Amino acid sequence: MNAFHLFTFRGIPVWVSPFYFVLLWMFARGEDTVHGLISALCITLGLLAHEFGHALVARYLRHQPSIMLHGFGGLTSRQRSGRDVEEALIIATGPAAGLALGLVTWGCLSLGMRSAGAEVFLTGSVFFVIQMLLYVCTTWNLLNLIPVWPLDGGQLLRLGLMRVASPRRADLITHGLALAILAAAGGFVVLRSGFSFNLILVAMLAMQNIRALRGEASSGIVHVQNRQAVELVAEAKRELVAGHFREAARLAHQARSFDRVPPPLLDQIWEVLGVATTELLEHEEALSYLKRARPSEAVQLATRACLRALGREDELADVQVRWQAGARARNMGRWLGSVLAFIAVAIVVVFTTRLRIFLG
Repeated sequence: MNAFHLFTFRGIPVWVSPFYFVLLWMFARGEDTVHGLISALCITLGLLAHEFGHALVARYLRHQPSIMLHGFGGLTSRQRSGRDVEEALIIATGPAAGLALGLVTWGCLSLGMRSAGAEVFLTGSVFFVIQMLLYVCTTWNLLNLIPVWPLDGGQLLRLGLMRVASPRRADLITHGLALAILAAAGGFVVLRSGFSFNLILVAMLAMQNIRALRGEASSGIVHVQNRQAVELVAEAKRELVAGHFREAARLAHQARSFDRVPPPLLDQIWEVLGVATTELLEHEEALSYLKRARPSEAVQLATRACLRALGREDELADVQVRWQAGARARNMGRWLGSVLAFIAVAIVVVFTTRLRIFLG
């Protein structure tokens, strides 16, 4: 890796590419030494807030993330992917964290102006820090939500489209829309400032979308829904309800043998296997399945039955802790989506009227 390790926080390593300093120079050039260092610090802080928004949720979901600061911003990499709702949650929390830092900065500014006076916060280096930090936290994160792949907005758009269309059609729409937006953005940049760093960024984003359309690069994960596996699981559930436990377990094992079984379907397979083998009095084997299943009511009842039969009821408390942790992880997506929407709306409303003062 052509980068050096900066620090590690909560088990998440942060790496810095030498080209990151080129990015800092692009934004700090023309400034004196003090203002240049302030720009570099604010850019780094804003990017880290965004990337740790991704990474902390990914770590909570055990995706083993790491962060890289490079010449075009930041990137959070992970050693594995999750189900679509987990992917959407990880993607959305990056802009949410960045916008939240912007909102906190604005709140501190408002409180400071009331207590110390506007003349302290609207002059000199203090003004420059606020101006730069607000610019990075708001403008960059709002732009990141534009539906242009591979920006966060584009990735969220693709995940949403795959809920209602085939992966191929979702990719065509995602990349086609991205190229249309980038073409308009490129024309605007040329008319306004000619050849610039922004035009290079637009061109690189366009090339990534073109390569994805050609199949030369991946557009992201695809959870293939195996129709035969779905039918086997449905049949296994019917056999389970009918009391044919051995046949239900056989069908579930057959469904599990397929390649690329999507996580939601795999959850159903573990539940059928766990409940069926519990009824067959194969308690040790049943526990190995039940531990991997989502804690539905049937799974919880079967787990308690297995632990009682094995004389290990003292383990039930630990199992319940895991169930509660899983429930919190699933609920996180619901409230975090509401928080993200609230933060975005609040920032747009507040900054639309006043941000011009600080961004010049």
